[in-house]
Amino acid sequence: MRSSTVFAAMLLAIWLLAWGSVTWANVVGGVVVVVALLVALPDVRHRGTPVIVRPGPLIRLVAHYLRDVIAANAQLAREVLRPRPRLRTAIVRVPLAGCTPEVLTAVANLVAMTPGQMPVEVEDDPPVVYVHVLQFTSAVAVRREIWGLRDELLAAFGTREAIAAAAAERATLDPPSGAAP
Repeated sequence: MRSSTVFAAMLLAIWLLAWGSVTWANVVGGVVVVVALLVALPDVRHRGTPVIVRPGPLIRLVAHYLRDVIAANAQLAREVLRPRPRLRTAIVRVPLAGCTPEVLTAVANLVAMTPGQMPVEVEDDPPVVYVHVLQFTSAVAVRREIWGLRDELLAAFGTREAIAAAAAERATLDPPSGAAP
Protein backbone atom coordinates (compact mmCIF):
# COMPACT_ATOMS: atom_id res chain seq x y z
CA MET A 1 0.00 0.00 0.00
CA ARG A 2 2.84 2.36 0.84
CA SER A 3 4.38 2.11 -2.66
CA SER A 4 0.98 2.85 -4.27
CA THR A 5 0.66 5.97 -2.15
CA VAL A 6 4.15 7.12 -3.09
CA PHE A 7 3.42 6.37 -6.75
CA ALA A 8 0.15 8.32 -6.56
CA ALA A 9 1.94 11.26 -4.92
CA MET A 10 4.55 11.23 -7.69
CA LEU A 11 1.83 11.24 -10.35
CA LEU A 12 0.10 14.13 -8.61
CA ALA A 13 3.40 16.05 -8.44
CA ILE A 14 3.92 15.51 -12.18
CA TRP A 15 0.37 16.72 -12.82
CA LEU A 16 0.97 19.90 -10.82
CA LEU A 17 4.32 20.51 -12.53
CA ALA A 18 2.64 20.11 -15.91
CA TRP A 19 0.05 22.75 -15.01
CA GLY A 20 2.71 25.06 -13.62
CA SER A 21 0.84 26.18 -10.50
CA VAL A 22 -0.65 24.74 -7.35
CA THR A 23 -4.29 25.77 -7.15
CA TRP A 24 -7.25 24.00 -5.60
CA ALA A 25 -8.62 23.24 -9.06
CA ASN A 26 -5.30 21.73 -10.19
CA VAL A 27 -4.95 19.64 -7.02
CA VAL A 28 -8.54 18.34 -7.19
CA GLY A 29 -8.25 17.69 -10.93
CA GLY A 30 -4.94 15.91 -10.37
CA VAL A 31 -6.37 13.71 -7.63
CA VAL A 32 -9.27 12.75 -9.91
CA VAL A 33 -6.89 11.91 -12.77
CA VAL A 34 -4.52 9.93 -10.51
CA VAL A 35 -7.37 7.91 -8.99
CA ALA A 36 -8.79 7.24 -12.46
CA LEU A 37 -5.37 6.07 -13.68
CA LEU A 38 -4.82 3.80 -10.69
CA VAL A 39 -8.30 2.26 -11.11
CA ALA A 40 -8.02 1.89 -14.89
CA LEU A 41 -4.42 0.60 -14.84
CA PRO A 42 -3.94 -1.25 -11.55
CA ASP A 43 -0.72 -3.02 -12.58
CA VAL A 44 1.00 0.01 -14.08
CA ARG A 45 4.07 -0.80 -11.95
CA HIS A 46 5.48 -4.26 -11.37
CA ARG A 47 4.30 -5.08 -7.86
CA GLY A 48 7.09 -7.57 -7.15
CA THR A 49 9.87 -5.17 -8.17
CA PRO A 50 11.17 -3.13 -5.27
CA VAL A 51 12.21 0.44 -5.93
CA ILE A 52 15.89 0.83 -5.14
CA VAL A 53 17.40 4.27 -4.65
CA ARG A 54 21.01 4.68 -3.56
CA PRO A 55 21.68 8.36 -2.73
CA GLY A 56 25.48 8.35 -3.30
CA PRO A 57 25.33 6.81 -6.78
CA LEU A 58 22.32 9.03 -7.59
CA ILE A 59 24.40 12.14 -6.85
CA ARG A 60 27.22 10.75 -9.03
CA LEU A 61 24.69 10.08 -11.82
CA VAL A 62 23.42 13.67 -11.72
CA ALA A 63 26.99 15.05 -11.73
CA HIS A 64 28.02 12.70 -14.58
CA TYR A 65 24.98 13.66 -16.64
CA LEU A 66 25.39 17.42 -16.06
CA ARG A 67 29.06 17.17 -17.08
CA ASP A 68 28.06 15.28 -20.25
CA VAL A 69 25.35 17.79 -21.17
CA ILE A 70 27.65 20.78 -20.64
CA ALA A 71 30.41 19.18 -22.74
CA ALA A 72 27.94 18.20 -25.49
CA ASN A 73 26.48 21.72 -25.59
CA ALA A 74 29.96 23.25 -25.89
CA GLN A 75 30.93 20.83 -28.65
CA LEU A 76 27.69 21.40 -30.56
CA ALA A 77 27.97 25.20 -30.21
CA ARG A 78 31.54 25.04 -31.53
CA GLU A 79 30.35 23.08 -34.58
CA VAL A 80 27.44 25.44 -35.24
CA LEU A 81 29.71 28.51 -35.08
CA ARG A 82 32.42 27.05 -37.34
CA PRO A 83 32.45 28.36 -40.90
CA ARG A 84 32.64 24.75 -42.15
CA PRO A 85 31.22 22.32 -39.61
CA ARG A 86 33.00 18.99 -39.47
CA LEU A 87 30.10 16.76 -38.52
CA ARG A 88 30.61 13.04 -38.88
CA THR A 89 27.33 11.30 -38.16
CA ALA A 90 26.70 7.63 -37.50
CA ILE A 91 24.22 5.24 -35.95
CA VAL A 92 25.72 2.98 -33.31
CA ARG A 93 24.21 -0.20 -31.85
CA VAL A 94 24.68 -0.24 -28.07
CA PRO A 95 23.76 -3.47 -26.22
CA LEU A 96 22.58 -2.79 -22.67
CA ALA A 97 22.60 -6.03 -20.65
CA GLY A 98 21.08 -5.90 -17.19
CA CYS A 99 18.63 -3.15 -18.06
CA THR A 100 15.04 -3.55 -16.96
CA PRO A 101 12.50 -1.81 -19.19
CA GLU A 102 12.50 1.11 -16.72
CA VAL A 103 16.29 1.53 -16.80
CA LEU A 104 16.33 1.10 -20.59
CA THR A 105 13.74 3.87 -20.87
CA ALA A 106 15.76 6.11 -18.54
CA VAL A 107 18.94 5.53 -20.59
CA ALA A 108 17.13 6.32 -23.85
CA ASN A 109 15.60 9.48 -22.36
CA LEU A 110 18.89 10.73 -20.94
CA VAL A 111 20.61 10.08 -24.27
CA ALA A 112 17.82 11.95 -26.07
CA MET A 113 18.28 14.96 -23.78
CA THR A 114 22.01 15.12 -24.54
CA PRO A 115 22.76 17.43 -27.49
CA GLY A 116 24.31 15.64 -30.44
CA GLN A 117 22.82 12.24 -29.63
CA MET A 118 19.42 10.76 -30.36
CA PRO A 119 18.15 7.22 -29.85
CA VAL A 120 16.54 6.09 -33.09
CA GLU A 121 15.41 2.64 -31.96
CA VAL A 122 15.14 0.81 -28.66
CA GLU A 123 14.75 -2.96 -28.42
CA ASP A 124 13.63 -4.66 -25.24
CA ASP A 125 14.72 -8.28 -25.69
CA PRO A 126 17.71 -8.22 -25.62
CA PRO A 127 18.00 -4.61 -24.43
CA VAL A 128 19.65 -2.58 -27.19
CA VAL A 129 19.54 1.07 -28.15
CA TYR A 130 20.56 2.42 -31.56
CA VAL A 131 21.95 5.93 -31.17
CA HIS A 132 22.46 8.56 -33.85
CA VAL A 133 25.50 10.71 -33.04
CA LEU A 134 26.61 13.94 -34.72
CA GLN A 135 30.27 13.73 -33.68
CA PHE A 136 31.25 10.14 -34.43
CA THR A 137 34.77 9.18 -33.42
CA SER A 138 34.36 5.43 -32.95
CA ALA A 139 31.65 2.93 -32.07
CA VAL A 140 33.67 1.89 -29.01
CA ALA A 141 33.75 5.48 -27.71
CA VAL A 142 29.98 5.88 -28.15
CA ARG A 143 29.31 2.54 -26.46
CA ARG A 144 31.63 3.40 -23.56
CA GLU A 145 29.87 6.73 -23.05
CA ILE A 146 26.41 5.16 -22.98
CA TRP A 147 27.57 2.20 -20.90
CA GLY A 148 28.95 4.69 -18.38
CA LEU A 149 25.53 6.32 -18.19
CA ARG A 150 23.87 2.90 -17.88
CA ASP A 151 26.31 1.86 -15.15
CA GLU A 152 25.59 5.06 -13.20
CA LEU A 153 21.83 4.45 -13.53
CA LEU A 154 22.20 0.85 -12.39
CA ALA A 155 24.37 1.88 -9.46
CA ALA A 156 21.67 4.33 -8.38
CA PHE A 157 18.56 2.25 -9.13
CA GLY A 158 19.53 -1.29 -10.21
CA THR A 159 19.56 -4.64 -8.51
CA ARG A 160 22.83 -6.41 -7.74
CA GLU A 161 22.03 -8.93 -10.50
CA ALA A 162 21.57 -6.14 -13.07
CA ILE A 163 24.85 -4.51 -12.04
CA ALA A 164 26.65 -7.88 -12.38
CA ALA A 165 25.09 -8.54 -15.82
CA ALA A 166 26.17 -5.10 -17.05
CA ALA A 167 29.72 -5.62 -15.77
CA ALA A 168 29.91 -9.05 -17.45
CA GLU A 169 28.65 -7.63 -20.76
CA ARG A 170 31.12 -4.78 -20.63
CA ALA A 171 34.00 -7.18 -19.89
CA THR A 172 33.17 -9.32 -22.94
CA LEU A 173 32.26 -6.54 -25.41
CA ASP A 174 34.57 -3.69 -24.41
CA PRO A 175 38.09 -4.04 -25.83
CA PRO A 176 41.01 -2.81 -23.70
CA SER A 177 41.72 0.92 -24.02
CA GLY A 178 44.78 0.42 -26.25
CA ALA A 179 43.11 -2.07 -28.62
CA ALA A 180 41.77 -1.10 -32.02
CA PRO A 181 37.97 -0.69 -32.27
